[in-house]
Amino acid sequence: MRGPKVSPGVWTVLVLAVLCLLWQWASAGGQINPFYFSSPSAIWGSFRSLLAAGTLQKHFIVTVKEAGLGLVCGGVLGTLAGLFLGTHPRVSAALMPLLTGLNGVPKLALGPLFIIWLGLGLRSKVLIAGLMVFFVFAFNLYAGIRSVDRSLVLSVELLGATRGQVLRKVLWPASLPWVMASLRTALGLSLSGAIVGEYLGASRGMGWAISAAGERYDTAQVLCYVFVIVVLVIVLDCVLRGVEKWVLRWQ
Repeated sequence: MRGPKVSPGVWTVLVLAVLCLLWQWASAGGQINPFYFSSPSAIWGSFRSLLAAGTLQKHFIVTVKEAGLGLVCGGVLGTLAGLFLGTHPRVSAALMPLLTGLNGVPKLALGPLFIIWLGLGLRSKVLIAGLMVFFVFAFNLYAGIRSVDRSLVLSVELLGATRGQVLRKVLWPASLPWVMASLRTALGLSLSGAIVGEYLGASRGMGWAISAAGERYDTAQVLCYVFVIVVLVIVLDCVLRGVEKWVLRWQ
């Protein structure tokens, strides 16, 4: 008989626990230099002190707000662009090479321009985060629309469906898996965009806090903020997995 099935989440926790124990042992035993790599106990101590002082919450809220607004703005505009290009082949033939070229431009290179145009506040960070996710949604939705069986679209049109009805009843439902895949990919990109913007110019936020801690050579605090970001992305991805199963339950 087979034993009880262990969920993947349990294995993930076990692997992380073993890695942390090995890391702590190597740091305490001198196998690695704590100045460069810190240790789990030092990172935990830094987390507790930042949490008690309210510093972590302050920077966390700023970054999540910037990334969330960028995800919404970039996601909505990218979805609309992908739907439009997918349903207008002649326009997409002219614009897709341009979008491909723009997508190849490093977003970090455009960051200073956005800060010059919009300042060091919220808007420049939202623009960077939004630009990071716009192309993901635009290209995925375009591919999703183009992958729909054209005979199905023609059949619905022969039954008298209007262009709007075809979009609502056929193209959009068929594109939902692409939307959810884009959302999960864009989640980390929006956070990266916000943090990059904070690196380039800010007075608060997780990116600014990581930069400030690095200038002080405080490895434990840098890794503390990094792990908070990692945990945030993992939790949000798990939530999106549940939402995806509910949205795509008809499949």
